[in-house]
Amino acid sequence: MTRPLSRIDLNLLIPLNALLIEQNVTKAADRIAVTQPSMSSALAKLRRHFGDPLLVRDGRGFVLTPLAQSLREPVTALLIAAREVLTAGKSFDPALDHRSFTIAASDYAAAVLIQPAMRGLTADAPNVRINVEPLPEDVLDGLRNLRYDLLVWPLQLPLPGLLEFPNSTLFGDEFVAVVDKDNRLVAEPLTAKSLAALPAVRVVGTGGGKVAAEAKLQELGLVQRTAVTVASFALALRMVSGTDLVTITQRRLFDQVAGAYGLREVPLELDGATLIEAMFWHPRHVRDPAHQWLRTRLITVAAGL
Repeated sequence: MTRPLSRIDLNLLIPLNALLIEQNVTKAADRIAVTQPSMSSALAKLRRHFGDPLLVRDGRGFVLTPLAQSLREPVTALLIAAREVLTAGKSFDPALDHRSFTIAASDYAAAVLIQPAMRGLTADAPNVRINVEPLPEDVLDGLRNLRYDLLVWPLQLPLPGLLEFPNSTLFGDEFVAVVDKDNRLVAEPLTAKSLAALPAVRVVGTGGGKVAAEAKLQELGLVQRTAVTVASFALALRMVSGTDLVTITQRRLFDQVAGAYGLREVPLELDGATLIEAMFWHPRHVRDPAHQWLRTRLITVAAGL
């Protein structure tokens, strides 16, 4: 027998959505800014409601049960629809309204764009929460399922279907070769061929893929001599410090950390080694006033870079 809607606690939809996304009680609590005991209590109520554990332990972590997995898309769609109904005809006041956003971005984009956008946030929008997540392997799936509100992604690495989503170009950058400040063994300027012969710190892209600079080298039929592999641009620069290694990074990130890490730029002859960052979002967010506010904030910061 179907329970009347009036007897169902619809407030459980928000913690349910967070649990389905994070698959972790602590992270789900952080996502919606509640305490861990509150999230544990919500999970217990949800388990009783569905007659299913929803989250089960798998090694050191947790995984969704088949029922919970089947709930991900309908719960997300339901919450989006509810938000559209309840905000219809309303504007967003960042000084008063509560909202949480999730942005998927590389450590580079987070340092160069998102961090500056956070300046003054607590004064301008005291009730707005920003969650910054690393780029997932299933980039398009995250957009389709509204797992994050914005994706920051380089246009030089096109993904099939990505440009079908609403998007906006943010800013451009160029790649530079970087070595330790005391490294005088590198010939200058560096050609693509000589760069490929040097021991390098390679940054692994999303899902083990290529980053834009590496893709450019491969266009020229060259493969870097990889000595160290890391998962972030900031870590690559740390690895270069005090060694005879070289890495390719974005100029804006290099400018931020070169002095602190003791690095120097080596002139690089690599035509077309440029980067254009853009942001992408789900069509459901196009007219959302709060989402428009967030996009405008990022575009404004990008314009000043």
